[in-house]
Amino acid sequence: MVALVATTAFAACGDDDDDQGGTSVSGLKLTESTLTFTRQGGTLTFSAQAPTQVTATSDQAWCTVTPGTMSANLKVTPITVSVTPMTTETTDRTATITVSAGSQSATVSVTQQSGDVLTLATTAYEVGAEGGSIVVSLTANGDYTAQSSAPWLTVADKGSSSMTLSAEANSGGARQATVTLSLGQLTATLTVAQAAGKTGISAKATDIAKLMYPAWNLGNTMEPPSNSLNAETTWQSTRTSQQIIDYVKSLGFKAVRIPCSWHAHDTNGQIDPAWTARVKEVVDYCINDGLYVMLNDHWDNGWIETDGFSDLSETNVSAKAEMLKTLWTQIATAFRDYDEHLLFAGLNEPNCDSQAKTDVLLRYEQAFIDAVRATGGNNATRILIVQGPSTDIDNTDSYYDISRLNDTAEGALMAEVHYYSPWNLCGMEKDESWGKMFFYWGSGNHLSGSQYNANWGEESYMLGQFQKMKRKLVDKGYPVILGEYGCQWRDVSTLSGEDQARHDASVRLFYKLVNEYAVNCGMVPTVWDINHCNQNGTRGMMTIVNRSQLTVWGTPAMDGITEGIAAATWPQ
Repeated sequence: MVALVATTAFAACGDDDDDQGGTSVSGLKLTESTLTFTRQGGTLTFSAQAPTQVTATSDQAWCTVTPGTMSANLKVTPITVSVTPMTTETTDRTATITVSAGSQSATVSVTQQSGDVLTLATTAYEVGAEGGSIVVSLTANGDYTAQSSAPWLTVADKGSSSMTLSAEANSGGARQATVTLSLGQLTATLTVAQAAGKTGISAKATDIAKLMYPAWNLGNTMEPPSNSLNAETTWQSTRTSQQIIDYVKSLGFKAVRIPCSWHAHDTNGQIDPAWTARVKEVVDYCINDGLYVMLNDHWDNGWIETDGFSDLSETNVSAKAEMLKTLWTQIATAFRDYDEHLLFAGLNEPNCDSQAKTDVLLRYEQAFIDAVRATGGNNATRILIVQGPSTDIDNTDSYYDISRLNDTAEGALMAEVHYYSPWNLCGMEKDESWGKMFFYWGSGNHLSGSQYNANWGEESYMLGQFQKMKRKLVDKGYPVILGEYGCQWRDVSTLSGEDQARHDASVRLFYKLVNEYAVNCGMVPTVWDINHCNQNGTRGMMTIVNRSQLTVWGTPAMDGITEGIAAATWPQ
C-alpha cells in the first residue's frame, strides 16, 4: 500500500490567523475541510488549533482518526486520518470526521474514489471434453472487453459480477485458452483448460473426402527448399495470415493443401523447432476457420522424390525410407492432437515411370504410414494420403496397387494424383518443335484460323482420365485427392488476330470441367495457386487469389471453379 501523507501547519499563532481552505469555528480552527484518497487508501494529516486539547471521531469504520499531542505554544494538534484499501467496492465512498474542542466542533469530509475496478475471483478454470458453460466471478464497475485466444472458447455473456464463457466439445488432445479482460488501464487474465477428447479419429476417408471440395493450394509458400524462416516469402511475397485464409474460405473453399519442405529445415535429421512452430501457425489459421488441411512433404530439394528413384539400390532405398520415417515421426508427433480436419500426405510428385520404381514408391509410402501410426493418439487413425507414381493418372492406372500397403487403421487412406493436361494449355510458355501452345480449349471456344486451337486433351479426354481413377481407386473405397491442377491464363490481346475473350472462356471452361468431372468421379479438386499476379510471367499465369489485396485475380479460373462445383454431384 502506498501511503499518502500531507501535513498542514498554522502559519502563526493568535486567534486572528485566517487559514485559507480550512474551517473555522470560534475558538477552533482546522487546516482542511476536505480530504481525498485513492482506491489504495493510506494516511493524511491535518491540524486543529484550539485553546484546549481536541478530540476527533469518524462515522465510518474504514476511516479512522488519531489526534496527536497539542503543541504548547501554538495550541495546535495534528490529526492523522487512515483509510483502508477498497476491496469489492465499485463506487466512491464518503466519511465525516468531527473534531471537538470543548463545546465547539467542526467537520472534515473524506472521499475515497473507487476509480476503474476489474478483479477476478479465480484466474484458472477447467472444463470437460464435452464442453459447456463456464461462469467466471468478477468485479467490474464499467464496460469491459473480453477477448479469447482460441476459437473454441467464446464469451457468451458479460456482467458486472460475472461473465459466462462457452467451450466447444473437444475431439482432440488437451488444450488451453486464455481470456483477457480490459477496462481502462486495467487488465485481468484467466485460463481455461479443457480435457482431451477421445483418442483416435473415427471418421473414414470416404466420410471426409465429400466434405473437402473445392480445395485450394497455399502454393509456392511453405515449400521453398531454404533452411530459413524467410523461406515463406522466397517464391512469393506475402506472409500467410489469418485474414488470407479467412478470404480463401469466403470464396467457398473447404480445404487447404499446404505444400511444405521439411528435410531442408533439418540438422542431422532434426527439424528446426521454429520452422515446425511456424507451420503450425499456418495450419491453425485453417483449423480456426473449420477448413480441412492437407500437409505434405513437398519437393524439398528432391531428396526423395528425385534422389529416391534415381538409385534403386537397397542401400539408397533403405536410407531414404529411414529418413522419411525420421521426418514424419517428428511431424506427426508435433501435430498428434489435431482432429480429423488435418490430413497428412507423405510425398508430392514421386518420380516414378515404371513398375520397378513404383515398387520402391510403395516401400517409401509404407515407411510413411508406419511412422505416423507409431506416434499414437489421433495419428493412430488419422487419414493419410499416398501418391500415385509421379502423381500421373496413366502411371497410377498402369503400375499402382494401393492394396499392397498395410495400414493398421481401417478405411483411413486416400490416394493423390495431379492434372496438368494438355500441357500445351496448362504449362507451355512458348511454342516448341513438338507442338504449339493452346490458347483455345473446348469445342465451343476454338477460334477459326488460329494456330493455337487445342487438338487434343479436351473435354472427353479429361473425363476419361478422371474415370480411370474412379475405377482404379474410388470404386474400391479409396477417395482421390486431385492435389494440383491448373492452366495458364495468358494475355493474348497483343497478339495479332487472337481473341482474349475466347481465351478467357477457355480457361473458365477448363476450371469448370475439372471441378465438375472430378467431383462426379469421387475426386477432391485442389487448385494450384501461387500468388504471382502476372499474365505474362511463367509463374503468374496460374494464380487465383491476390493475397496482399484479398481479391480474386484469376477471375476466369475462380468463376469456373464456382460453376463446376455447383454442377457437380459426389458419387453415392
